[in-house]
Amino acid sequence: MKFLEFLSDNDLASLLLRISIGSMFILHGLGKPLVVGMEAVIPGFVEQGFPVWTAYASTAVEITGGTMLLIGYYARLASLTLIPVSVGILVYHFSNGWVFHNLGGGWEYPQLILISLVVILLLGTGKYGIRKSL
Repeated sequence: MKFLEFLSDNDLASLLLRISIGSMFILHGLGKPLVVGMEAVIPGFVEQGFPVWTAYASTAVEITGGTMLLIGYYARLASLTLIPVSVGILVYHFSNGWVFHNLGGGWEYPQLILISLVVILLLGTGKYGIRKSL
């Protein structure tokens, strides 16, 4: 069916996924210092056994990596950098169970983000971005 050819456009798929995941990471990254406050974020990192500096590092990675995904600048590198952050988020929420509306949030949403990053890693930037490949 000719009128549905756009549905097999991997470049468009990459663009939509990059915009949604990139925006999410930017907003979550900015939310730490601007909404919640780093003084409230740091104890969660320390409680999980991470040093204090990782709270700042993950915030920077989320904002920078999210921006890179959003504009299509080295999307594979950005997703590769965000994957460890997403694994950390998944591990943090894993003990809360499957459903994200459980107390403390479950792990299905972080898992979806992680899989989305793997898909971006496989698809790459596509033609709708600033830089297409590494």
